[in-house]
Amino acid sequence: MKWKRDIVEDPYISLTLVLLVIIGAASFYVHSYVGLGIFLLMILYFRVHQWYLLKVGEGINIGRTMKRIRMHCDEEQKWEFQLQNKGMSIWGATLKITFKDIVIPTVHPYTSGVGDTIEVSIPFSIRKNDEGSISIPVIGKRRGLCKITNMQLEIPHLFGSGKVLLNLLENVPSTIIVFPVDSPVKMAEQQITWRQGDVPIQHSLFHDVFHQIGTREYVQGDRFQDVHWKATARTGSLQTKVYAPATQKEWMIAINISDRYAITNQLEEIIKYASFMMKLAVEHNITFSLVLNVRSQGRTPYYYLPPGIGRAHRQRGMELLSTLSTDEFTIPFHIVLKHLHLRQLVPSVLIIAGVMGTREEALLTNIEKQKIQIYKLKLELKQGVVTLWNRSQKVPS
Repeated sequence: MKWKRDIVEDPYISLTLVLLVIIGAASFYVHSYVGLGIFLLMILYFRVHQWYLLKVGEGINIGRTMKRIRMHCDEEQKWEFQLQNKGMSIWGATLKITFKDIVIPTVHPYTSGVGDTIEVSIPFSIRKNDEGSISIPVIGKRRGLCKITNMQLEIPHLFGSGKVLLNLLENVPSTIIVFPVDSPVKMAEQQITWRQGDVPIQHSLFHDVFHQIGTREYVQGDRFQDVHWKATARTGSLQTKVYAPATQKEWMIAINISDRYAITNQLEEIIKYASFMMKLAVEHNITFSLVLNVRSQGRTPYYYLPPGIGRAHRQRGMELLSTLSTDEFTIPFHIVLKHLHLRQLVPSVLIIAGVMGTREEALLTNIEKQKIQIYKLKLELKQGVVTLWNRSQKVPS
């Protein structure tokens, strides 16, 4: 592991060496063997002193195992780091760790720095060829991804005549994700969708072929693969399988985090409402996907969470929302909508959030023609409201 080494010596060391040389020369001149012996011992001490400052701290390594801690605001966790020492023993050192104030230490003292950063100081000692761990109890303060921005090990000299500063040049793989807080959203009642699916309802043009509820007499026009041969043999007349009526119920939450040439100032509110909608989808067993117009290096040029269901899927969506910041590189939202439309990724229900321009409005009109219900997340009186897009809809009470 690469460290940048800086040696800070006592400012009186150089002056002391000069005085020792003068005393040694004088002792040699007057044939004072006692003074000359003291001079040689002091020179030996300074040589050992310099050697110690050059060698101490070599062989210190931070564990390279990837570890990501997930937590909520006001939740307390322990942030741990594994260390190894393959060099000299270290006593009375101080480990200083700098990170953003997304989490706050609850036990160790810390100081506030520039740009929402804090520095925590931890006493540190470790023997040669020993392994240990540093544990920092922290509490979640706000949404975000917390990384170590700087790690410095300050090792004092054994006799207090200098110190060594080791600054880590590599990234520490351990990170903390603090999930956003949910804010309730008023949802407009959704209509029956016009797509094949597996969600049971009372009336639908489509049926769930994996959910048979009975049989009926065969009529002309029934599909051959729907004939129930066992019932036909039992009754002596052709019988057709009857399936439960079903439809598709899937949400796509598409968020435009940009506003002209900057990040929208409503980013935090939108994230809280999107988090609540994903929670709502999990509670009602609704499949959902998430789209963000943030540049990505994956299969799609933007952040795209494919359709899924359940708590594990919501956690992946929460991680995407947690990592968003005002420093993101975005792409125009109309390009995202066009890409989704051309690849036929838009499900039966599309929920959009953020600023919509004329290009986005035109694309949404074309998407709506494909029998897709489009809803818009609006912020009214500091509350989230989801209503049908481009239509007058009464706010649910």
